[in-house]
Amino acid sequence: MAEPRNSAASGSRFTAQNRLDPGLVPPEDQGSAVPPATYFAHDRQGRLTAIPAVTTVVFTAHNRRDMVIEAIGYALGQSVPVHVIVADDASTDGTGEAIKAVYPDITYERSSVSLGPCYQRNRGVALAATEVVFPLDDDSMLVDPRTLEATLADFVAPEIAIVCMPFVNVLKDTVVHHVPAPGSTAEPLDFAACAHAVRRSTFLAVGGYNEDLFYTMEEGDLALRLLDDGGWRTVFGSAPALHHMQKIGKISYIQDYTGARNKVLFYFRYAPLRYVLPRIVGAIIGDGLFSLRRKRPGPWLKGVWDGLVMVATGRAKRTPVKLENFRAYIAQRAG
Repeated sequence: MAEPRNSAASGSRFTAQNRLDPGLVPPEDQGSAVPPATYFAHDRQGRLTAIPAVTTVVFTAHNRRDMVIEAIGYALGQSVPVHVIVADDASTDGTGEAIKAVYPDITYERSSVSLGPCYQRNRGVALAATEVVFPLDDDSMLVDPRTLEATLADFVAPEIAIVCMPFVNVLKDTVVHHVPAPGSTAEPLDFAACAHAVRRSTFLAVGGYNEDLFYTMEEGDLALRLLDDGGWRTVFGSAPALHHMQKIGKISYIQDYTGARNKVLFYFRYAPLRYVLPRIVGAIIGDGLFSLRRKRPGPWLKGVWDGLVMVATGRAKRTPVKLENFRAYIAQRAG
């Protein structure tokens, strides 16, 4: 087991006092007599206070103005002092103006072009000044005010890097996700980014989310790298379930495209040599048949092509993980 990379990461209790560890100050702010605004919590109206934040919520947003404003309201109602950051992926629906009208002190950062959820999560976590950060989606609703506090308590060991928070896709059903399978003690190597918390120092030490993936499979990519890098753990949390407002029957070209492309990139990068070709070929065939059944093979075909081109031209790099870690990941995907 690797040693924690930051002394603030070694404790199991996250309080306002240890949030002001100088090691968490961004390099550009070190030496400044005035701490950055992200050190301080927002009140229930979204106004910045003089109270140090215990944790940070980062909402990645893209053209869901009303949804993210509702999500911010729930975050501000949590039982622990929280700083809220919105990392906007080039929204064009007036998201920024609406947020500033309702919550003028919220930290709001917008990119002028769409760079994807991975980039925006990384940006938000880097801006944060607390050791535990919640990089959530703009449709992630913290409906229970105890959710953040309970999740902070789930960081019971210094090697825990990610806590997967229970959630329900409430527009679809009542199934609770991010819970262990009956009788299983296995820790997750994949999760849904709509409901998770990260240990900031460890997250940044491994480079955060893989921005080359843009969207799709980035969660498993992160969990696998953390495990292989130093035995960092991803665990299931015990908090009250978050409500995820995922649309029913959503059709997404970008998800179809990146899903096909990223499987090529993922297996080329991480699979031990003898698994590379079988895994890539198997993914191409399986996803191809699925896309034909749905009668929209175009995004799949383009995704596969672009992934293979990235491999052939050297844009995709080989960094294979240990055999036992790869097998554990595959076993969970198959389950």
